[in-house]
Amino acid sequence: MKSSSLLIPKIAIIGRPNVGKSTLFNRIAGRRRAIVERAESTTRDRITEIVNYAGRSFEIIDTGGLDFFNKKDLPAQVEKQVMTAVKQADRIIFVCDIKTGATPLDHRIGELLRRFNKKVTLVVNKADNKKLSETSIEFYSLGFGEPLAVSSLHGLGVGDLLDLIITGFEPDSGFRGSGDAVKLAVVGRPNSGKSSFVNSVLGEERVIVSPEPGTTRDSVDTCFEVRGKRFVIIDTAGIRSRGKIKDDVTYFSIVRTEESVKRSDVVLVILDGMVGVTKEDFRIIALAQNYMRPLALAVNKWDLCVKRGVKEKDYESAIRRSLRFIYCAPVLFVSALTGKDVQKALDMSYALAKKAQTNFSTSLLNEILRHVAIRATRLYSVRQINNAAPEFEIIAKAPSAINDPERRHIANILRKELGLDGIPIKISFKKKKFRS
Repeated sequence: MKSSSLLIPKIAIIGRPNVGKSTLFNRIAGRRRAIVERAESTTRDRITEIVNYAGRSFEIIDTGGLDFFNKKDLPAQVEKQVMTAVKQADRIIFVCDIKTGATPLDHRIGELLRRFNKKVTLVVNKADNKKLSETSIEFYSLGFGEPLAVSSLHGLGVGDLLDLIITGFEPDSGFRGSGDAVKLAVVGRPNSGKSSFVNSVLGEERVIVSPEPGTTRDSVDTCFEVRGKRFVIIDTAGIRSRGKIKDDVTYFSIVRTEESVKRSDVVLVILDGMVGVTKEDFRIIALAQNYMRPLALAVNKWDLCVKRGVKEKDYESAIRRSLRFIYCAPVLFVSALTGKDVQKALDMSYALAKKAQTNFSTSLLNEILRHVAIRATRLYSVRQINNAAPEFEIIAKAPSAINDPERRHIANILRKELGLDGIPIKISFKKKKFRS
């Protein structure tokens, strides 16, 4: 599937592992977007953020650490992601560690960057005091001119860096950013195919795909437009049960996933069709419900299920039986590998997000309420008091008499009549005041 990226300058942060690339990224982005850990190679995927500085917008790209001496499968994929970022970038920030000096690996990376004929700004990080800053002279040997000493941790020199890298960028002119785009959180348990789905959407290996569960650690935001629909798609780390959390990076990945769901407009839950609905899937769906987010379920690896003779109707019936309280969320059957119905999943997610933002007329709502009858009390009128998620206030004779089944019954009728399948709705009840 082909998608169009937002046409603003791209700046990639490149360097060997553990030189502080993610700390610099977070400092420029203005918030803690990338996970920062002392362990090497914490960042694996390309992580992006759109930044506006001094009236110029650009996309800053964090990348994994380049290590040509480690040829295991995953570092090789990290290297591939870095190379893609370099090719797409308009400018490059080459980060080194002032405390370790210019290492052989730094020189190797420098040789690589020269092949691309891109403008490179050499940054020596961790210059936390003046004495350290004065030792940056040895980095001239890398061949990129005067090194700029900064401390990403304390923010020293970062303003000078920003002034330097935006030189020549045109002032913003009608750039819309991502404010009007639908924020889509792609969530699921580890190895369910979330990253493959994102890659299929974007038409490129935007996120690392590996048989190793838990490959994605950060929540990766990508702004794109397809068929006139604008998205910010968020590929998140797989959610695990708490008993399987073995390290701090995994813990913060899960926290980041929860934050991604919280700030999303719609949640697409990726289920592994070959495994079925698991306890972890239940937890993920409950998370989306707790934050009152529109929800769709995408059963992935359907190409493999078809080979086993599984029917969509039977599979969906089994899901509905297992997940009784998912407010009639739509179920789609997709294959990230073949691209089957990936566009349909996007269209459905977009429609859910936009439908959740609808303001319904009071006359329509009261017409629906006129046909609702419950035993507990009389219902007089209804109005919408909020959207995304839709919230309605019903005036009743005795609100305290309405039990939970009756409240769910009213919610289900409103959802059905208003076409809000897959969308949570809130209903509050207010006692009618009678004139004395």
